[in-house]
Amino acid sequence: MKTGRIAILLCLGAAGLAAQAPTTAPAPAPVKPQAQAQPALSDADRVERLRTLVEAAEKALEAEDDDTAADRADEAEVLVADWDQNLIERPDVQILFERLKGVQNQVSAQPDEAPSQPGQTPEPEEGLKEQGQVTILQGRDLSSELAKVQAAEQGTTYDFPIDLNDKVLTWVRLFTTDKRGYMERTLDRGEAYFPMIRQVFAEEGIPQDLAYLGVVESGYINQAKSYARAVGMWQFMPSTGRLFGLKINRWIDERRDPVKATHAAARYLRRLYEGSGDWYLALVGYNAGPLTTQKAQTLLGTSNFWDMYRSPYLRNQTKNYIPEMCAAVLIARNPQSYGFAPSGDRPFVFETIQVPGRTRLSRVASAAGVAESDIRALNPQLLRGETPPGGSYEIRVPVGCALQAQRRFAGVTSAKDDGFESYTLRRGDTPAKVARRFGVEEQDLLKVNRLRASAFRPGRRIRIPEPAESPSQPPALPPALPPTLPPPGIQAMPAAVPSPAPAPVAPSPVTPIPAIPGDAPPSNDTVYRAKPGDTLAKIARAHGLSLAESMRLNPAAAEHLAVGDAVILPAGVPAAPTKRPSLHVVRRGETLFAIASEYRLTVAELKRWNHLRSTRLRAGQRLRLAPR
Repeated sequence: MKTGRIAILLCLGAAGLAAQAPTTAPAPAPVKPQAQAQPALSDADRVERLRTLVEAAEKALEAEDDDTAADRADEAEVLVADWDQNLIERPDVQILFERLKGVQNQVSAQPDEAPSQPGQTPEPEEGLKEQGQVTILQGRDLSSELAKVQAAEQGTTYDFPIDLNDKVLTWVRLFTTDKRGYMERTLDRGEAYFPMIRQVFAEEGIPQDLAYLGVVESGYINQAKSYARAVGMWQFMPSTGRLFGLKINRWIDERRDPVKATHAAARYLRRLYEGSGDWYLALVGYNAGPLTTQKAQTLLGTSNFWDMYRSPYLRNQTKNYIPEMCAAVLIARNPQSYGFAPSGDRPFVFETIQVPGRTRLSRVASAAGVAESDIRALNPQLLRGETPPGGSYEIRVPVGCALQAQRRFAGVTSAKDDGFESYTLRRGDTPAKVARRFGVEEQDLLKVNRLRASAFRPGRRIRIPEPAESPSQPPALPPALPPTLPPPGIQAMPAAVPSPAPAPVAPSPVTPIPAIPGDAPPSNDTVYRAKPGDTLAKIARAHGLSLAESMRLNPAAAEHLAVGDAVILPAGVPAAPTKRPSLHVVRRGETLFAIASEYRLTVAELKRWNHLRSTRLRAGQRLRLAPR
């Protein structure tokens, strides 16, 4: 797999292929943020935690609690995402995998009974999820499509690997013909979010071209919901969302929060990549679950996605997933070249204020002097038209409205807070199932209603207590990832990490996504000329600047940066970045990809210079950053 350039993998008959792919230099994503050190788990601990989750899922099925069974099964899949292949192939682990698959088969056969809020789920977008077998281009059609793509992509640099083969070209053709309407609507919606997503992915240390995964996942619809209970722009299942820090209860579903869900998706993608060392396999795991990837690797004896594509071990949706993604990157990076002219929604920029619990969104809109629809658009995670109970809540308002709105809420300490809502039990409901559905503790549910579990009968009306501040986690589950911190020189977005500041407070600064163009730079500012492989995030990091500051000074470069473009640096910052050191000491959690990105190298160079046969690293390992 070739990173940072398009790889042509075609056979077009006896005449061969004379045209060459665009020659581009690698443009890897910025370095992965440093994480707090955590003790490594032994293989015995990993297997025991998997066993605990599988047993919990089986017991939940016995109790007819399909929601909990599905959650435990999802958590088991995430647990094994970064396991070594030798551990996966152990007989006792394979037996647990078979039991887990049995749970998943039973759960998938059950209808989803979870109640939905009126108007919360939009009509399904005509898209890609149900796509079956695709007729692959051949002969002249294939040659013609290749020529079009090569002409459109000249000079474009990618930080995600793209194999320009017949499958990918077929999806480029589909996106520009049969599915053109879907792509037009998706690009229009995505334009509002692309700067935010690219910045988050830069902070989290994964390729910024993965921002276009949203084309395949949801069409950038925050309220999107799949038949399998996946929700949001990044299509998180409930348990996986909770594992990566997203709150989900009857008041709030942060899978629908574009900023927080994007951070969670980046961390999950990074973890999948660290387990496989291959971005295509990481995406297979994201789409079908890590177990699917590992089973295909074991049965086929290969880690090459295209070998898996030709096998019966991947379903059609997953086989299409990688070609769809590659085609989406090609088109989204150069939409005009393919005849698209995204109009673009309003950019996703905002300020934040603190409001009391259970404040109606209509009241926030009135205080800010905007339409309620504007507040809802910035806060799609709020399910009930009001903020959740239990203290102040940080809510987003349009830029320029925070000061006015915060003054209206100054001194207001409480909104209406009735404490309870009612629910009528249905057939199949159990205390555990209802508690999980509404994000409350089972014992609290029984205590509030003064009931025993045996008294849960269809038709009985019960009261639902307020949800806990954070969802409970099964005790056997290991942390999905240590908390991530922004790398040096990159500012965290105000809404990415909530802070429990009491009301009233001064309004938060405008979120720098995308940056608002400032005044012309003074004449004593420094000018840097972009080189092959440069991104704005990479230039900012090399010069010790925050990405937000670089975007403010260079709004055009935030959207597109070409070789030779002038990049403004603040006065006093030298145009030449610091010289690269000769050695790097590996920190816990670092990947070869992230290290290569930090020093503007390729993974192949690091492996060659350090005689590495795999991408596995250990903390403390010393890597050469130049040939001997």
